[in-house]
Amino acid sequence: MTPRTFKTLGLSMGMLACASPALAQSDAAIQQRLDALQAEVERLQQSLEAQQSMQQSADPSTRQMAEENRARLEESSGPRFTGAVELGYALNDWSESDKDKVGDIDFSKFVLGMAGEEGPLSYSFQYRFYNGYRFLQHGWAGYNFGDNDTVKLGLVQLPFGNMDYGYLGWYGTLPYLAGFNDNQNVGIKWDHTQGAWDTSLAFFKSDQLGGGNEHYGANAVGDSAQGNTEENQVAGRVAYTFGAGSDYTTQLNASAKGGQLYNENTNRSGDNWQVALGLDGSYGNWHTLLQATHYEYNAENPNESTSGISDDVIQIGAFGFNYLIPSEAEIYSASVSYSMDVDWGSVDNLYFYNDFSYIDPRESYSAVNGGFGDMDDPMLNDVGVKVTAGRYYAWFDVITNKNGLNYFGSPVDDGWHTSVQSHVGLTF
Repeated sequence: MTPRTFKTLGLSMGMLACASPALAQSDAAIQQRLDALQAEVERLQQSLEAQQSMQQSADPSTRQMAEENRARLEESSGPRFTGAVELGYALNDWSESDKDKVGDIDFSKFVLGMAGEEGPLSYSFQYRFYNGYRFLQHGWAGYNFGDNDTVKLGLVQLPFGNMDYGYLGWYGTLPYLAGFNDNQNVGIKWDHTQGAWDTSLAFFKSDQLGGGNEHYGANAVGDSAQGNTEENQVAGRVAYTFGAGSDYTTQLNASAKGGQLYNENTNRSGDNWQVALGLDGSYGNWHTLLQATHYEYNAENPNESTSGISDDVIQIGAFGFNYLIPSEAEIYSASVSYSMDVDWGSVDNLYFYNDFSYIDPRESYSAVNGGFGDMDDPMLNDVGVKVTAGRYYAWFDVITNKNGLNYFGSPVDDGWHTSVQSHVGLTF
């Protein structure tokens, strides 16, 4: 080798010697960066997994909250549709065919309803189909003036006695059958709530839509032999609730109604009026109702010989059926119930109840023979239990009556008669 070759080789060896540490340092730096990048990837992966875990655990509550908010929104703005279908069983001790067959099962009712709010506006209606007849149970439009005042126009509930029904069982009481509780009339009603006070005032142009008897609440029937109809009625109710907002409340209420009693047959006007005092007590699982009612119908009837109906009675009707009540009387009713939640498979509640009512006529009275005669005072009792399983329900009643207005064919003979009934249905 030449000296020049040795020189070149030496230079190359020196450069390699110098380059080795630099390359080693570069690899170390790259490895450090790779290690740092890997650590960052692992950290991000752990963070992502933690976020996914938190999201998964939050999703059910988030979905539930969203569903609840959506339900509230739909409830406050859109229409809510409701309904029920019901079959009924009855065994009446006055029916020979019922005794022979041990009762009978038949279609009871089919109910369709809709209600909703749009800002201050509100509305509600319910239509019912029965075996052989049908009618609008109620139908009104309302306007809310703030939180305390509402005005409703249409077929609205009469503000009278204990609300909303005046009884606690399935069958009802004599004040209901006579048309003084849970009755609907055509007109305008103002409801005002202020703390423990509830006040209602109403004007009703007519008692029902039309003069027949195919309606929910009982009223004087213009299309009848006697021919009276309730027109231009004014009603008012005031109530005060002790313990309002608690589980133990006692409401005392007073109400009155009166107005024109127009006779379609004589074209003359009489009058009618009614007053009531009520108590509505709710004490935990217990509920009780007490009510005393006085009423008078001063009718301008056709001659008794023409109508065949006594002036001491008034001809009223509901559910496609006409019957007679005293034209002047006092009615007393007392109800008690107990609600018990249970966990029996699908059964979640048992509801026990008893409704008793009594009519004390001012004059001689009979529910049959055109009202001529003097029968014992009418009495009615309904004892039973309602079994609820979600949307399914079943009422079981033992209904006893004495001269009970001849309602749905029960005899009027001064004796006690019993009807065993059950009604099974589904709400939706």
